[in-house]
Amino acid sequence: MKHVLSLIVENHEGVLSRIARLFDGRDYRLESLMTSATDEPETSRMTLVVSGAMAAIEKVEKQLCKLIDVIEVDVVHDAAATR
Repeated sequence: MKHVLSLIVENHEGVLSRIARLFDGRDYRLESLMTSATDEPETSRMTLVVSGAMAAIEKVEKQLCKLIDVIEVDVVHDAAATR
């Protein structure tokens, strides 16, 4: 099943690399990644589409929250968001 994660991250070098590394060899797969600007120049929004069981998604959410440059993580529960 696909899930959408919305992240607010600090605009620092290496943020994308650290987030991508989190998915290496795990029980979930990064299907899509999009970044966009926010109203604040020091932050960006990252939208991730991840496939995996809900338990695995909850685990990745907790792991993302531990990353130093990640400010906020939200799991989007709108079914239309994955289409």
